[in-house]
Amino acid sequence: MKDFTVFVSSSDNYSDIWDLFFDLFHKYWPEYKGPIYLQTQEKEYTHPDLNIICTKVGKMKYFGQTFRAGLDKIPNENVLLIMIDYIFMGKVNHDLLIKLYDFFIKENLDSLCLRKQPFKNFAPSKNPLLIIGLPPSHKIMFGYQIAFWKKEMLHEMAPPHENPWMSEWYGSERAEKMNLHIECLANDKDAPIIYDMRGCLHQGKWLDNAIRFIKQTNYNIDFSKRGEYIDSQGYRSLQYRFRIKWTIWKTGLMGSYWDLMFKRKKIHQ
Repeated sequence: MKDFTVFVSSSDNYSDIWDLFFDLFHKYWPEYKGPIYLQTQEKEYTHPDLNIICTKVGKMKYFGQTFRAGLDKIPNENVLLIMIDYIFMGKVNHDLLIKLYDFFIKENLDSLCLRKQPFKNFAPSKNPLLIIGLPPSHKIMFGYQIAFWKKEMLHEMAPPHENPWMSEWYGSERAEKMNLHIECLANDKDAPIIYDMRGCLHQGKWLDNAIRFIKQTNYNIDFSKRGEYIDSQGYRSLQYRFRIKWTIWKTGLMGSYWDLMFKRKKIHQ
């Protein structure tokens, strides 16, 4: 079996939640003994119970540049991608996780998402726990949920000029055009890693679900430093709606439209 490496996508701006993330990581997944590559710009971080390697890629203008530079630091061909705000919320089913990874390798998949995805088109998998994502899938073929990835394919999903949301927006069509082999869980009750798919932060502020969970664990965090996210002031605000439309258009002109029109070709028949 080819080994995988855990890649935690973060930035120095999130260093205040690294202790929380990795304390919960170790608490709920003590079986994992391998390296964890933590995406950082300049900061160094260690944890007494984990083998953390900071990428220290330097300050770059865009997420895509930073993300690719971090992936380039990883020697393994396969990664388990985890975004920094997907804190673990329960015991990891280690045995199931390894069985799913074995299937990922055996079937030569490009990605295996460890949560159910709302694919519009799908087919049964050889594994009864999974389904195969089929295009067209209308903006949901790709996302940054916790998943096993071939590193080279994940690299392709983040062009240098894109931010995470634009990588998902344009990435779904990229995945369709490339005909990536993507499978995901058929039912979230079988998820080997328990986490909230919304994450714990929106626009840098704490989500109510994360606040409730962290308080239940008696973990000591000063939530006032980041503040609590409020929908009416965030993604549902009129200002944000205008801004996201402008970002989609601008990102397209910076290269995402041309990338889809001229670069992306099928890699599988």
